[in-house]
Amino acid sequence: MEFYEKGNKLMKSAVIILNYNSEEDTIRYVNEIKEYKCIDIIVVVDNFSSTADCMKKLNSLRNSKVHVIQSERNGGYSYGNNVGLKYLDGLNESYDYVFISNPDVKVFEESFVACINELEQNEKTAICSPQMYNGNNEPIRRSAWKIRTPGIDMVNSTRLNQLLFYKIFKSGEYTQDDYKIDRLKVEAVTGAFFAIKYDIFKKVRFF
Repeated sequence: MEFYEKGNKLMKSAVIILNYNSEEDTIRYVNEIKEYKCIDIIVVVDNFSSTADCMKKLNSLRNSKVHVIQSERNGGYSYGNNVGLKYLDGLNESYDYVFISNPDVKVFEESFVACINELEQNEKTAICSPQMYNGNNEPIRRSAWKIRTPGIDMVNSTRLNQLLFYKIFKSGEYTQDDYKIDRLKVEAVTGAFFAIKYDIFKKVRFF
């Protein structure tokens, strides 16, 4: 398998994985992706988990490619991922792309490569994510969505509201037909897994 090269320079990519009381998922996931040739470094951030022996288990993953760190507190999704991004920035190495990933997913190397190629070959694309599927291999409806308005937020607050105000609810979603397009321009991608150009992420000071 080959992925995009600029001249003789292979594009470098990093993966940030945020762990919170899910070390078994994290260990499984890291072991699945650590040999992917398109990944240069994996940074596992433990978001101050409360489970016993969590760091001891995660530290078993450490090698030259897999770095394991812990946040000073559980500050939530954005805070924890920023801990990993600032750690990566502090290594003073050049990266082209960074992947933000939850640990409870399964991502094939082809998906990492497709994201790298999409970002490299399209100057105006800063962030991308693959279509996601559930355990039954069915497409997940919220692989992406439209920017929320107060009205859409209210409708999404309960399942009853979604049913009563179905047209408003659907106005904030992409349809199955939308997802059939090879490249769908969306307003928001899921935080479970996405790729972003590293220089642009730094310009907006990460999350």
